[in-house]
Amino acid sequence: MSRWGGDGRRTVEQTRVVDIGTMRRAGFVGRHACDWWKWRSKAHKQGIWPKSWRDGFIYLPNQTLCTEQVPWHFGGQRFYFVCECGRRVEKLHAFGDRPWRCRDCHNLTYAARQAVPRDRHILMARKIREQLGGSLNMLDAFPPKPKGMHRRRYERLWRRHDAAAQRMTAAYLRHLRGLRRG
Repeated sequence: MSRWGGDGRRTVEQTRVVDIGTMRRAGFVGRHACDWWKWRSKAHKQGIWPKSWRDGFIYLPNQTLCTEQVPWHFGGQRFYFVCECGRRVEKLHAFGDRPWRCRDCHNLTYAARQAVPRDRHILMARKIREQLGGSLNMLDAFPPKPKGMHRRRYERLWRRHDAAAQRMTAAYLRHLRGLRRG
């Protein structure tokens, strides 16, 4: 059954996601961050409970995640997961009891790609609300500025949210006018 006029494929937003940055900050890859316990807690919430980690491998109870360290152009290095298909990726996805794989291996798409154009604007506005830790309900007040977020960034997100909400309203009005005529 398709969703919102899409092709019915599972979306990235419906899966658990682990990114290499979280694993690096937690100390499972490379040097850990000074607040590594927060990042390990975040990894645990995503279902990552490593039994051990060494030499670029993260050993989970039912799977081994391979990582790769790539030298960066002006010094330093970058870390990537290496999927079973051989791709270097920054994020791995899992759903149900399936193993961690890249987006292409699970044949995932994005919700915005499956949405009809008038619904894409509401998805954008909801994503901004979620990013700020607020309610997804468009009738609720806009969420307050999170502690630590720069004021200019907050105001920029607020403007994007309001613009998306206005475009959504205009698109739905056009749709309703079309229904009335037809």
